[in-house]
Amino acid sequence: KAPGTSKVNSSALESGADIIGCYDAWFHGASGTPTQHRILSMTTKIKKDDADGTFTDLFTGLVSGAVPSYAMLEDLLVIGLDSSDVPKSWDGTTAQNLAGSPPNFSICCTHANRLWAAGVYAHPSRLYYSPLLDPANTTGEGWGEINVDPSDGDRIMAIASYKGELIVFKGPYKGSIHRISGTAPTGGDGYRRTRWIERVGAAGQNTIFTFQDDLGFMGFDAQIHSLKATAAYGDFNEATLSRGIRSFLNRANFSRLRQAWACSGSSDGYVLFSLPIDSATTNNAVIGMDYRFYGSGQPPRWFYWPAYSDLGMSLMCGID
Repeated sequence: KAPGTSKVNSSALESGADIIGCYDAWFHGASGTPTQHRILSMTTKIKKDDADGTFTDLFTGLVSGAVPSYAMLEDLLVIGLDSSDVPKSWDGTTAQNLAGSPPNFSICCTHANRLWAAGVYAHPSRLYYSPLLDPANTTGEGWGEINVDPSDGDRIMAIASYKGELIVFKGPYKGSIHRISGTAPTGGDGYRRTRWIERVGAAGQNTIFTFQDDLGFMGFDAQIHSLKATAAYGDFNEATLSRGIRSFLNRANFSRLRQAWACSGSSDGYVLFSLPIDSATTNNAVIGMDYRFYGSGQPPRWFYWPAYSDLGMSLMCGID
């Protein structure tokens, strides 16, 4: 049986519009007293609450249906959206366009004390990084960039920090995975790019997850992969975590997988996924991977929560 759930907000927001993104944001401020805000993206808006279930607008007038990407650095929440919208920021008080003339990225993450970003339509293979500890570019140092196999027919779909390196996933046609090592743009430990794995990529930024000592991701064929197993066996089907439910995932609407979500961090030892199945254009299935016994000679165990059909559009792990 699925665990029980309860409502955060007492009434539906925006007349019941899909919540296409959510994030548990914590700000510490100068006083050192943590403050929680839950961030929701829907229609053309981004909303926040004060950990009380009452949501108010942070941003309005955005591109409708843009899938958000969230990251926090230096007590600043950064939100990447559709490349037609400039990135946004919120420090717990002021909501505004991200300062410092950043690229119009749609995906972002933190790595090595910098904000990293990609997903600029005009430069689909370009990876960007902010000044050190300065996502708002207050020093005027400017953003750096790394070209990741430009004109290879793919674009950067997802980025993730893992074991001291930035992992870059390209797709959705040929697929490749790259590693960015180093801790600074220049010098003896300057950034170095390695083309690592062929014919495998990620469906989107929000399908990356961690489990055990591994990094997992949903491929652009909707199959669930382990980075360690993929590094060892490539795109061999038997190496996928989801090989036991391959036929079910073949029903995914592949053209809409960018809006799929993965959520890990549960003390119960499972990862949840929401994705569109069959002809659905919004996420209408919530499945889970139980990895408690994975690595002891057993594959992961999979479950399906049908009671959450059309309800689990986006997922997040938060503190209640």
